[in-house]
Amino acid sequence: MTNIFDNYLDTVFGEHKQADFKIKQFKKNYFRFFPKNKNAKILDIGPGRGEMLTCLHNEGYVNLKAIDISSSITNFCINLGYDCELVVNTQSYLAQHKNTYDLISMCDVLEHIPKVKAIDILLCLKEALTNNGSAIIQLPNMQSADASLYMYHDFTHEVGYTEHSLFQLLKTCGFSKIDFYGFEYLDD
Repeated sequence: MTNIFDNYLDTVFGEHKQADFKIKQFKKNYFRFFPKNKNAKILDIGPGRGEMLTCLHNEGYVNLKAIDISSSITNFCINLGYDCELVVNTQSYLAQHKNTYDLISMCDVLEHIPKVKAIDILLCLKEALTNNGSAIIQLPNMQSADASLYMYHDFTHEVGYTEHSLFQLLKTCGFSKIDFYGFEYLDD
């Protein structure tokens, strides 16, 4: 999988530019969950082309950090001016940053993590949050009508989740306030 992730920007996104509609969609769907404090420490795990980072930056947040296992992704985000670090092991990174982040976003990442590692990653993610910190976790819903498209669209997808299976996983990892929301797309 290393070969795919090293060139992930090309093999998945193709274009070396951000999608403006994604920045707007992130604002529409997640702005209400952003911290009130613009100095809050925020981590974006698996930033893709950095649209969440740009959304947060556009809203005035200044303590932004991203991590990814793909050199093509980290280089792209660094070229946009973001603090993005190449990490070999996300779990180790999180374990070294206990009680650090007010918000951690992880959009379209969890489905790439093998099932046997999901609990450990989420336990470390929870511990990396401050006492009042929160997480935004976005992933395809395997209950949707086009679930197989989302599951098999990317060769690196390992696991699919329903609301119930994700709730079970998050509850097991100690998350207490768990809410699910459908992703709202922009009106044309």
